[in-house]
Amino acid sequence: MKKNRQQEILQLLDQHHVVQVSDFAQWLGVSLETIRRDLNEMQDKGLIHRRHGRARRVDNQPITGWINGLKRI
Repeated sequence: MKKNRQQEILQLLDQHHVVQVSDFAQWLGVSLETIRRDLNEMQDKGLIHRRHGRARRVDNQPITGWINGLKRI
């Protein structure tokens, strides 16, 4: 149940980019405390960022740049 809810949270973040904690609770039909626990766990796993009552998905884009092109000597 928790795993499915967290998957739904990620899907909602993919669609809306930034979501209020209260919106998650309303959309998923659970308490604010439940959403906060889920979001805290997901942040600890590095899946999302939380700030000021909102959540957004972590950008999993690889960091590229000139340093990646350097070869070890």
